Amino acid sequence: MASRDWAWGVVPLGFKSVTDGREGLMIVRDDVEKFLSFEECTKASGSHDHKAGSFRGRGSLRALELPNGDAVLIRPYRHGGLFRHLLRGIFFTWPPRPFRELAITEEVRRRGIPTAEVLAACIRRIWGPFYRGWLVTRQLKGGQDLWSALRDGFVRQTGAEKVFDAVATTLRGLHREGIYHRDLNLKNIVVRGEYDGVKGYIIDFDRATLFLGEVPMIMARRNLDRLLRSANKLDPNREYFSANDWKRFVDSYHRHNADAP
Repeated sequence: MASRDWAWGVVPLGFKSVTDGREGLMIVRDDVEKFLSFEECTKASGSHDHKAGSFRGRGSLRALELPNGDAVLIRPYRHGGLFRHLLRGIFFTWPPRPFRELAITEEVRRRGIPTAEVLAACIRRIWGPFYRGWLVTRQLKGGQDLWSALRDGFVRQTGAEKVFDAVATTLRGLHREGIYHRDLNLKNIVVRGEYDGVKGYIIDFDRATLFLGEVPMIMARRNLDRLLRSANKLDPNREYFSANDWKRFVDSYHRHNADAP
């Protein structure tokens, strides 16, 4: 059974909650606990780590190889918008955002949606209810975010139809399984070539909402609109992601919608 309280929220099966006795709280997968210390989890990040691969624009990711051989990415939590300048990486919502994202991501995985596997979520309390947070995920080796894949030639070399169909398949599955991603953009969609073809992954479920049934169609459209705004912002001249590319992607999404049972 999952445990609940005001500080931890939901601790998924296969994970445990631990403390370091110095205002540090961590939810960590059982088989990773002995390999990941609080110090490694909460170490300050500098500029973007080149070892983190092609996951650009998602804050200061830090790559780390654990003693058991797992390659992981550690992401510190950052505010967006106005709060980015006022609070930077300080939060005060409880249960903590990293713990909530871990629980939601585990549910996303349980519903069969390809995403990065979360191994741990860590926070360090600063004062009272205020804390800083970090999320540790298994690195999707060989993967790159869709924006990087468009610019670096992966989409062109692999075939735009194959890549966009893979992403559309995953996004349609996300909506069919009742998961609404509030910040869908080209940088939290990951693509990579695998033995059976191209596969699309969706990551960063910090602000996701779960439904019992399918995501309502009006909200699914908002996700598509949000994705298009992201493309227009990153690529205003549509040099890498053309109007024809967008049409191809949307057509594929609706085709998977029509094929649904």
